[in-house]
Amino acid sequence: MKKPPLNRRALLTMLVGAGPTENNPDPRGDVSELPPSNAEVFTTTCQYCKVQCGYKVYVWERGTGRRPDPALGETINPTFVAPAYRNGKPVYVASIPDSECIINEGNYSVRGGSMGLDIYSPERPVRFPAKSLVGDRLTTPLIRRGGKKSALEPVDWDTAIAFVAATLLKLKKQHGPDSLALVAGDWLYTFPTYAILKLWFSAIGSTSFAGNGYFYDNESAGIAEIFGEGTRSFTVQDFDETDLLVTAGTNLEATGSVWYYRFLANNMGPGTAKHIVIDPHRNYMAQLAELHGGLFLQIRPGTDAILAGALIRRLLDLDQYDHTFVAKYTTGLNEVRAAVIRPRFTIENASRETGIPEEKIQRAVALLAKHRGKTMILFEKGIMHQLAGYSHMIGYTVLGTILGNVGRPGATTSRAGGHPRGSFAVPNQPPPGKGKNLYERLKAGTVKALWAFGSNVFRQLPDPTHYAPLIGNTFFIVQDRIHTEMDATADVIFPAASWGETAGILASEDRRIRITHGFVDPPGIARPDWWIAGQVAQKMGYAGFQWLSAKQIWDEVRMLNPDIRDIKWEMLETSGTNGVQYPYLNGKSIERLYSDQYEAVIGKRFPTNDGKAHLGAISNIAEFATLQYEWGDVNHAHPLMAFDFRLNELWNSGYSYWDNPSASNRTQDAFAVLHPEDAQARGIANGDWVKIWSVYGEMLAIAEVSRDVLKGSVAIPAMFPKAGQASGNICSPKMANHLGDVDTMVAVQVSKQEKLP
Repeated sequence: MKKPPLNRRALLTMLVGAGPTENNPDPRGDVSELPPSNAEVFTTTCQYCKVQCGYKVYVWERGTGRRPDPALGETINPTFVAPAYRNGKPVYVASIPDSECIINEGNYSVRGGSMGLDIYSPERPVRFPAKSLVGDRLTTPLIRRGGKKSALEPVDWDTAIAFVAATLLKLKKQHGPDSLALVAGDWLYTFPTYAILKLWFSAIGSTSFAGNGYFYDNESAGIAEIFGEGTRSFTVQDFDETDLLVTAGTNLEATGSVWYYRFLANNMGPGTAKHIVIDPHRNYMAQLAELHGGLFLQIRPGTDAILAGALIRRLLDLDQYDHTFVAKYTTGLNEVRAAVIRPRFTIENASRETGIPEEKIQRAVALLAKHRGKTMILFEKGIMHQLAGYSHMIGYTVLGTILGNVGRPGATTSRAGGHPRGSFAVPNQPPPGKGKNLYERLKAGTVKALWAFGSNVFRQLPDPTHYAPLIGNTFFIVQDRIHTEMDATADVIFPAASWGETAGILASEDRRIRITHGFVDPPGIARPDWWIAGQVAQKMGYAGFQWLSAKQIWDEVRMLNPDIRDIKWEMLETSGTNGVQYPYLNGKSIERLYSDQYEAVIGKRFPTNDGKAHLGAISNIAEFATLQYEWGDVNHAHPLMAFDFRLNELWNSGYSYWDNPSASNRTQDAFAVLHPEDAQARGIANGDWVKIWSVYGEMLAIAEVSRDVLKGSVAIPAMFPKAGQASGNICSPKMANHLGDVDTMVAVQVSKQEKLP
């Protein structure tokens, strides 16, 4: 393993700063105690992103902790600590990054470092003005007994569950199972995801389903077409061992911070690993890549398949691919040659279509050839949330495979992932019925009830201008932790217990399964998500939902997937923050998929019928043309192409908890990055408020005039939580073929907003 030129802890300390000081006291009260020796200790992981950093949680009775000794430099970051209640008694809770966790080694991101601010305490100051309850925790079930015009009223659990069960049974009998629709966020972790999908698929038998960002099919279909499955295949140590990191449509600095800074800290000196960033937006990660000898390929949005094809063609022309790996473990090389020989994949044409200078494409070819078999190629939502996302995914997967960047130390070709994985073991979904797109069913009026399960459907689904009223007109069940704008039309609101308030299972993107323990009391009578789904199922008369504990659910869940079947609850209890990595077979974890170890255990290199990667899928991009997709909608009325990106302070945590200073103080309003020529043509100056509109809706943002985007495109932070500033307002309800992902690229117009409404 490489020796880091800069200590990771020192790097993160520079980035996050120190804890409370005499001149900067904790605004939430005196929580400057340090855990005493007799504090209760729990293991957990960060609740937010795919990295899943490990934490030790210390809980002690208030007033019994140690006072820090300034002479020894003792302090504690105020964002780590919270007042709370455990078993009805006032306690302090300290969530400390675990130095023994193999993933983060004591480091943390702005998300994990702020988890203390998200722990519920009734003694904290009111989070929002009294005129708005949005963002405050839900404490009791609420129902409308008399329809949409009646008021929400608090009720007990028995009343709320009976009300929902009776209504769903009535609607199912009258209109069939597909009249009941579900939008479920699988970031809610394993038990909630399993419980609600078992109810929906196995018991009710409904095919009306969407995720929080996808509507059907397989988000990893492009990888699965080639490898046989789309599971993430790398392990965290690969960020230490790689010679070249290539990221396309994923900003790891913002969404996988600890991974990224682990890579960066190891590669800040001469002769170390390089980074190629492929992105339409010159973000901070792109700037650092250039600073340390890597490349930024500023790509025209929607042209990734062209770039991938050009890189493949040039590498084949130079005979710079992994002959041994391709011959032994793949099929379809001749089909690859036939696909990329077309004129659209010459470097000259690729430069014209993508906007990337020829010289930079040639430099990328040289770096890929030099470091074949030692390169990590990671891609994610930036290429997937496009109509052409399937083609982009196939292009990059074939590129990585012919270079042998699969299943080796420091080498992978994979999705980068997003939130914690809750759906690695789910019940079988019924075959889709007619019009499987949930939006089509809403338009047709065939959806009579919709359950928003840990997903704010008015923010996370596109085109709310047209579809929010249709959702609100259904029998609308909202299951969440906080009050949201969904309250206005909800018929039922279920209050769910959150991270730290109930036991759960989380899985990281490198396939580590860990228990997250409950260590504080939930607010009011909030209950675990899985318990709520199970109670509704039982009241509807369905068997198999009589769970009494988290362990009982795990013993049922693990039977669904041979890769986790032998991972018992007791193993997870003793594995701490490192957890157990799956596939776990014959008493051992497989560290990397599609590796020598994987082949020795599974009996073949890839989970395809012949055990080989099928490169022939590249034929999908043979006739690729950008005007077939989003750019075909650009016209005089909407001449610019908007795309969204992730903000570090907003990613996952900020959507719900924007009042946290670690998030809202950094970026108080949405902004839109415009090229200087596009801004000048519209009389827009840096800092002006602008209106951005498409055929679907409009939003407001502050103009950031910069060459960090190409002329003709606009970059906007995804799902900004302030009213009127969410990018979803302007997005299309169209879905990417095969992937089923929502399309967040859209043709827009931008104008100066003289007066805010």
